[in-house]
Amino acid sequence: MNLRHTAVALALMGWYLMAPPQTRTWWIGPPRADNAAPLTRWANQQSFDNAEKCEAARLVTQVQAGAVCVSTDDPRLKAF
Repeated sequence: MNLRHTAVALALMGWYLMAPPQTRTWWIGPPRADNAAPLTRWANQQSFDNAEKCEAARLVTQVQAGAVCVSTDDPRLKAF
């Protein structure tokens, strides 16, 4: 792969702001973020064209407790 192909590949890569699924320890009680869930179960909250914008949105959005920024080509996003 030459430098031109690498630049095109990087330009196509994006970032997702992902939020963990909500769960309850018991059948009662408030829901909590299941940060241990596989990334395939997390919800895509928003898309960004670079990591810096994704990270800024994650820091601003306190409601999205436990949210993480994930590259669109992260292998953990692939279904089993």
